[in-house]
Amino acid sequence: MNRDDQSQQTLQFVRQLAEQALSRSAGAPLTAGNQVELLYDSAQNFPAWENALAASQDSIFIEMYIFANDQFGVKIRDILINKAKSGIQVCLLYDWLGSWRAHLFRFFTPLILAGAEVRAYHPPSLGDGLSMLGRNHRKMIIVDRRELFVAGLCISASWQGKPEKGLAPWRDTGLALRGPLLAQALAAFADSWASCGAPLEARWLQAAQTEPCGETAARLIATTPSTARMMRLDLLVASFARHTLWLTDAYFMATSLYLSALKQAALDGVDVRLLVPRSSDIRWIGTVSRTQYRPLLEAGVRVFEWDGPMIHAKTAVADGRWARIGSTNLNLSSWLVNRELDIALEDATLAAQLAERFLQDLENATEIVLKQQRKRTVPTPVRQEKRRRGSPKEMALSGASAAARQAARLGDMLGAVVHGSRSVESSEAPAFLSIGVALCLLALAVGYFPWLVAAPLALLLASAGLSIVARSLSLYRAKRRKKQQLRQALPNARQDETPPPDIQ
Repeated sequence: MNRDDQSQQTLQFVRQLAEQALSRSAGAPLTAGNQVELLYDSAQNFPAWENALAASQDSIFIEMYIFANDQFGVKIRDILINKAKSGIQVCLLYDWLGSWRAHLFRFFTPLILAGAEVRAYHPPSLGDGLSMLGRNHRKMIIVDRRELFVAGLCISASWQGKPEKGLAPWRDTGLALRGPLLAQALAAFADSWASCGAPLEARWLQAAQTEPCGETAARLIATTPSTARMMRLDLLVASFARHTLWLTDAYFMATSLYLSALKQAALDGVDVRLLVPRSSDIRWIGTVSRTQYRPLLEAGVRVFEWDGPMIHAKTAVADGRWARIGSTNLNLSSWLVNRELDIALEDATLAAQLAERFLQDLENATEIVLKQQRKRTVPTPVRQEKRRRGSPKEMALSGASAAARQAARLGDMLGAVVHGSRSVESSEAPAFLSIGVALCLLALAVGYFPWLVAAPLALLLASAGLSIVARSLSLYRAKRRKKQQLRQALPNARQDETPPPDIQ
């Protein structure tokens, strides 16, 4: 066996190990033959949703964190009402907390009266105990068991901004998918649906199209409480990335383990960039996020804050070949507590498109730097160059690639000069001050009104205790029924037995 054959075998073995690690971490196999289209912001996602729903002929399955009682929510509800009245199977699963206003104002009643099946995920209940802390944070629409939409966007006009007040639409990313991955999406929806009532009929679990219709290989990562599938995958990708790892996240509050993974990647020469909101719809999360900037910056991670009203996307792109889009934020709630849904793409073309969009987003962002920090020169490749070594011709090609990377570095530096930067100290001061003041006020409130802590804690403990007691009683009842069935079966079995013959 020559050296080239050995190298090929080694490369094949490494690829198999990487595929095995990714599949086991995500709990999802890599499925080839899908057709995927990237959709940006409400301007592309919302019309695609409306058109697909209006053209549906078979079934509509929606799993959505927020279904708002606003202009866009009413428009989608009306489409669903018309479809349900025409005999199309419509199943809507919304999160109670995310859609509490619509729930309390009976926004879904007309949809139920039209014949649709509607369920709320984890409404307040003493029997749920601590499990009610977990929410269904997924954003998924399945039309005719043939087309899948996955996004960070919800059914809410908030994503469209407020033009009359000069507020731009929220920045967010989604995708439309057709192909064999639909079977896994239907199974993920059915699992959530069964967690809130009777299971979905088996006939609705069959995808309308199982044959390959595209060239994209993808994984569907449907996380449930305590599975940590997306957390394992995010950590693994941070470890596997060799050249670039570009992250966009709406509510960044990473664990020390993930922060360490990002820092180690940056220290190892990987171009790690993080894009987060400057102004968030949940302000305290943005405040906490800023307290995590310094260790990342010191390790060489580049941090950018979005200059617009809100960036809500949850995306990642690594080495110009791997990308993910979905609902999972880089925080413990998404990783360990909620139901989330993401699509991981292993496709150079789509990853390059997402990387290019990331660079465009940086044009509308401000970089956070350490005070008196010298600007790091890092490449901004959209497509990953192959490393070559060996002959003089190959060395010349390598030199050309190095020159291209150097030019990219210079372009990146010029871009930073044009768009400006902001030192981390200016971010840390108000962040730490607001956290400190909030803790002091909370301490005063608890000191004067101890019931502010005691009452919620007592309610939470009582709920958890009642939930466990109810579970134990149901197990006792099941055990008693099993014993009764066994006792009833024994006399019947004895009557059916043939008596042994007499021995003479």
